[in-house]
Amino acid sequence: MTRDVPIDSARGFVVLGWRSSEGGLSLRIRGQSEETRLVCRCGRRHWIVREVSSDRSATLVVTCHNCGTRATFSREPWSLPTA
Repeated sequence: MTRDVPIDSARGFVVLGWRSSEGGLSLRIRGQSEETRLVCRCGRRHWIVREVSSDRSATLVVTCHNCGTRATFSREPWSLPTA
C-alpha cells in the first residue's frame, strides 16, 4: 500500500529508492514499511527528479512539475557494480 505524505511533512526522510509512475513519485524511505507518495502544496503528485552524488554523499532533488516547489532528501548511498 502507498501512503500519501505532504511535502512539508517529508523533512528528514532518507530515500532508499524511488520510482515514477502515472500515480506520481513513490519513495522507499528508511524506517517505513510502505511506499510513500509525495504530495505538493498545490495538490499535485508529479515531480521532476534529479539524483546528485559525490564521493561523500548522495541526494535526491525533487521539483513540482506544476508549481516549482523544491525539496532535497538524503539518498542512501549506492555503488556501481565492479567488474
